[in-house]
Amino acid sequence: MVLSTSPISTLAYDTGSDIFYSNNGQNRSTKTTILSLQEFTDALPPLLRRLKSMERSSLQGRMQVEQERGTKNDPVTKLFSRLDLNEPQLKEYALSEPCKNYTRNLVAADNETYTLLLLCWNPGKQSPIHDHPCDGCWVRVVEGSVKETRYEMDENDNSLSVTSVDTYEDNKAVSYINDYMGYHKVENPSANNPAVTLHLYCPPFEKCKIWLDPSDASRTSKVCMCNYSEYGDSHACERFAVNMI
Repeated sequence: MVLSTSPISTLAYDTGSDIFYSNNGQNRSTKTTILSLQEFTDALPPLLRRLKSMERSSLQGRMQVEQERGTKNDPVTKLFSRLDLNEPQLKEYALSEPCKNYTRNLVAADNETYTLLLLCWNPGKQSPIHDHPCDGCWVRVVEGSVKETRYEMDENDNSLSVTSVDTYEDNKAVSYINDYMGYHKVENPSANNPAVTLHLYCPPFEKCKIWLDPSDASRTSKVCMCNYSEYGDSHACERFAVNMI
C-alpha cells in the first residue's frame, strides 16, 4: 500500500489532552497508544495547522509553541514518538544504494505541512554539516545507531565549532534540531552494520545549506533535496552530486 501524498484526515488530535478523536467524535486513543503509519500521517497535518494557528493568534501562543517545540511537551514530538517503527510497511520504503553514503526514501508528504523520509545509512558513512530551513527536524532511529555532531557559528574566527556529540540507538526517543539550536551532521558509527532513521521535516523545504569545511563557515553550498525513492518506487537521481538530509 502506498500512502497518499495528500492524506485525508480520519483522526483529529487534541493538543491539550493528547487524545485522538474519530470523525464522529468518539474517543479513538490516548497518548500511550501506538499509531500505524497511516494513522500518524492522517493526524499530523491538522495538528501542524493547529500549531501554526496558535503561533499566529498571539505573541503568547507563538512563544508557547516555540518553547515547547522538540521537547517532551511538544505535540509533534508526542505524536511522532507513538509511531510504530516495527510496522512492516516501513520496510517497503527501506531501499538502499551501496554506492551512496546514505539513501533518502520519501515515505509520505502533503507538500504543505510536512515531509517524512526514511534514510538508510551505509556502514561508516555520514552526511555533510547542514542546516534546516524549516521549523525543525525530528528524528527516530529505526535500526542500528547513529551519531549526531552539532555545531554553532563562531563569529570570532568564522568557523563552526562542535557543541555536542551524541549517539542514538533504535528506541522510542525522538531527537530534534532547528537552526536556532545550531547545525549538525549525522553518521553511522558502525564499520559493519547499516543504520536506518526516520526524519520528519515541518514544513517541507527544497534546498538547504551545507558546510564541507567547518574551519571556514563563510564557504557554503546550496543543495537541492533529491530522493532515491518516492512512496516505495525507486528512480535515478543523477542531477545533483550531493544529497541532503
